[in-house]
Amino acid sequence: MNRTQKENYATRKKALFLLLYLFYLADVRHDEVILRSFGFHFDPTCNFKAIVGKKGSEVCKYAIHIFSSASRVDFEAVDQPGEINLFATSKKRGVEHYVPKHAFHAYFSNSDFVAMGTLEGKRFDMRFESRADQSFINRILAQGEKNKDGETFLLWLMRLFVSKLPIDLVMGAGINKDYGAKDWTELITSLNTAYYDDSGKDEAEVHHYAGKDLLTSPSLYRSSTFNVYKALSHELYEFKEARSFNDPDSTLYKCVDFLEAHPGSSVITYNYDTNLEYLCKKRKLLYCTVYDDNSFSVKDAVATIYHVHGLLPYERYDQRKFTDSLIFTESDYYYLYNNPYSWNVAKQLHDFKFNVCFFLGISLTDPDMKRLLELAQNYLKFNFIFMKKEKGYEEKAFETIASYFFSFDLIIVWVDDYAEIGEWLKRL
Repeated sequence: MNRTQKENYATRKKALFLLLYLFYLADVRHDEVILRSFGFHFDPTCNFKAIVGKKGSEVCKYAIHIFSSASRVDFEAVDQPGEINLFATSKKRGVEHYVPKHAFHAYFSNSDFVAMGTLEGKRFDMRFESRADQSFINRILAQGEKNKDGETFLLWLMRLFVSKLPIDLVMGAGINKDYGAKDWTELITSLNTAYYDDSGKDEAEVHHYAGKDLLTSPSLYRSSTFNVYKALSHELYEFKEARSFNDPDSTLYKCVDFLEAHPGSSVITYNYDTNLEYLCKKRKLLYCTVYDDNSFSVKDAVATIYHVHGLLPYERYDQRKFTDSLIFTESDYYYLYNNPYSWNVAKQLHDFKFNVCFFLGISLTDPDMKRLLELAQNYLKFNFIFMKKEKGYEEKAFETIASYFFSFDLIIVWVDDYAEIGEWLKRL
């Protein structure tokens, strides 16, 4: 996207968020809203349609129009029954807004909005304001004692997409932290220690020339006699457990609860281990594992687990069908992300774009991941990412990160402890 396209896209995303919040305020249930961008009698002038079907009442269909500016708009012409008009404006206090007689109007800037008209039988004449440096989205979603409504709406929003779209759990290394396993940075640090102790080389001297990027180290390992896959297997499986794999309070265990409650879901995991498969097997749940382009999927599986960066089962580090599947070194990553037709990339792009995805145990510092999210943008949906609030951080830092992630279609679900993730999933 060029700059203008990005700005227009951001406007449409804010408009969608605002529309859904207004439906929430109008007491519409999460499972009563359907968004449509196609129909045989579709009005080509509208951005999309919203269909609301309340139980025991008529189905209401709304034509949604999003305007990047309120200037040069013929307000009387767009003031039609069954239309919702959303206008992006600059924030100016005391500005007079056109009051619709038939349509529903909302005027929004980055930090405030004004809503006027009748929506689902509820009359709106409201102004919502945030600080000048705070988006109205962040203020609405703020969680805590001062804003119980924010958590309730966030749950409503998550349930809406869960009720309408295929579901993905997208897992990173942090999903295994409960058990005492290492995240990616810690994993590479441990492998570095083993490699340099084994080779007798000086780590600082090598990194001076090769660089300190986390993907550089695996390339160095593989260019030597160091048995990197044996060491990797050791780090993945032979660690001191902080918590039993049978502990029902662990995050991964709660993920299996979620998969059992939502059969047919997909899992996209960047982890090489089989911990998720182990828990599914313990629970006697039919699952299917895909780790290369020769894998066979099973229609009736409760969950299909896609190891998009490869799979290394316990003590199988000497089997090439597994080691060849790993995306581990610089060249592996370069090859993968320069081949957009590979199954690994195609799966991520498709699901990020058309499914509702919940990101767990992922920091999202990887530029390739953000590149895929940007390519997979879809302004009629959101994805969600669980992130822990670090103690001592300023609230404005969290707001900045939330706004940044929103530009990738991601809404952050902040938690104070990773154990809360399981409770959120249970409520879905």
